[in-house]
Amino acid sequence: MKVGMRNPKTGEIKQVKVGWSWTLFFFSGMFGIPLFLRGLHMWGAVFLAVGSINLIMPTPTEEVQAIAMLFNVAIYMGLQVFMSVKGNELTAKNYLEKNWTFVDAESEDTALAKQRWGIATA
Repeated sequence: MKVGMRNPKTGEIKQVKVGWSWTLFFFSGMFGIPLFLRGLHMWGAVFLAVGSINLIMPTPTEEVQAIAMLFNVAIYMGLQVFMSVKGNELTAKNYLEKNWTFVDAESEDTALAKQRWGIATA
């Protein structure tokens, strides 16, 4: 299910999916590019920093290499799963903070999206 959101200044409409984001699951690890494109700059910076650290981090010795890799993979996968679950909600809330509005504020899909995202229906 997707809900339309409109920029009142430009009239641009974007569809925001409700629920799991496969795009963020598979591609947020690419230095946070999809997050920057969604306007989630802070989260994009987190993924950029983690990815950059992975590139410049020296290779650990054999004794700690397996532990370091497991720790790194656990953090990265945790971040990716978190963004997959919460990314669409964060995107919608970011648009609302920038004065975007729902295209069809009275539809059942919009009401369900507001409920799942914890947005007041006033």
